[in-house]
Amino acid sequence: MKGDFSRNTFDPFKHFTRVLMQQGRVQLDADWNEQAAILLRYLHMLAADLIGPHGGLGNSFLIQPAQGGFSIDPGHYYVDGMLCENDPRLDSNGNVIPLSYYDQVDYPVNSESAPLPAAPFLVYLDVWERLVTYIQDDAIREVALGGPDTAARARLVWQVRVTNQLPDGGVIGPGLSREGVLGLWDAWVASWQPAQRGLLRARARLEAQELDPCITDPEARYRGAENQLYRVEIHRSGSAWEGTDAARGTAATFKFSRENGSVVFPVRGISGLTLSLEHLGRDAHLGLKVDDWVELVDDEMELLHQAGPLLQVEQIDTVEMAVTLKWPADVSNADLPDYSETEIANKHPLLRRWDHKAGSPTRGGLQLSQGAALLRVGSPEQHWLTLEDGIQVHFDPGSSYRQGDYWLIPARTATGDVEWPGLEGQPDALPPYGVQHHYAPLAFVPGVGTTGAAAFDLRRTFQHLAT
Repeated sequence: MKGDFSRNTFDPFKHFTRVLMQQGRVQLDADWNEQAAILLRYLHMLAADLIGPHGGLGNSFLIQPAQGGFSIDPGHYYVDGMLCENDPRLDSNGNVIPLSYYDQVDYPVNSESAPLPAAPFLVYLDVWERLVTYIQDDAIREVALGGPDTAARARLVWQVRVTNQLPDGGVIGPGLSREGVLGLWDAWVASWQPAQRGLLRARARLEAQELDPCITDPEARYRGAENQLYRVEIHRSGSAWEGTDAARGTAATFKFSRENGSVVFPVRGISGLTLSLEHLGRDAHLGLKVDDWVELVDDEMELLHQAGPLLQVEQIDTVEMAVTLKWPADVSNADLPDYSETEIANKHPLLRRWDHKAGSPTRGGLQLSQGAALLRVGSPEQHWLTLEDGIQVHFDPGSSYRQGDYWLIPARTATGDVEWPGLEGQPDALPPYGVQHHYAPLAFVPGVGTTGAAAFDLRRTFQHLAT
């Protein structure tokens, strides 16, 4: 989550049961967040152990035919122990109004942007956590404080989705039985969220660059002026770049932020490439400078797992609190979205600052494609990419990368190093921290020629213990 955190200290393999506050000690955000993570993991594991990978009460999330597609019955459904709540909606007479596929709050699609495929198709749940700040929900802020931001919130997002694709990429054919669908379920999950989505190593202390092995390069350390939590995030899905010009526009890319992607500027209006903003940052460190890279994103893009366009700051008007942007040199004939006042109020568009810069490839500098850094891979002795201030990252080969996946790298001035597991000079290769999705099958709508019910119910159900 792109919050202003010092670091993420929760490690499920340490099996801590609680965080104990001590008198007279410094209080950190990481301790408070770890306590919440410990308790939440316990509750999720307890529910998953009792219920299984997914399940719900009675008709919760039952898929039924309805005009324009299908409806989703209200109720509670658990996926990997995570509670999905479909709150009932009532009409003036107190009758429940069925939730249709196109009325989902957290799945902003319509019949034009995402028409339902012809049967047969699978209906399933996609569940994940999203960060919510005052930008998305202004009620989080305490008005008595006069406007300052306080704590953020995590919100569970569930989306009922459909697919007519088989796990291997083919189209589902008629005649598939309920047992056949369930037999393919693990393969579907593996296709949506592969177990191997990339491995990253990080370091700040380099080996000596001088010919004399006894002399250490004075730049072989983290040289930042402040403690930072670096976020390395995949911007464009795909495979690593192999150095050819033809693949520059399709290879995987990434971006990084020294503030965990938390430096954002709410958009109040757009006119061409000039954007009026709510503010320009608290100070110079958390503000905008000419040539900074920014990403224009909104709620709809985030809920649909879409990366926004990356542009560079060309001019800053501090009086009008406006910025003029320019497209990357390798992007042409592009336009920014034109938000109405209603869309700005509902979609909450914002600019997110990223801190990557182009550099010299011979010294591990980043090479950009459409504003993001091209992802290079190689052996641990090769292709270390320099972020800034002595921090380097290395992507291990043999993976396909998914947009939105990220790694966190705490950098500390006290040690002049990054906090990363592994031996000195041999950092471990770690998978992405997230975003972690959780899936559950709900129904299978068969095609022409299939015998049986209109839809196969794939849910797991249980009843109250007390009747």
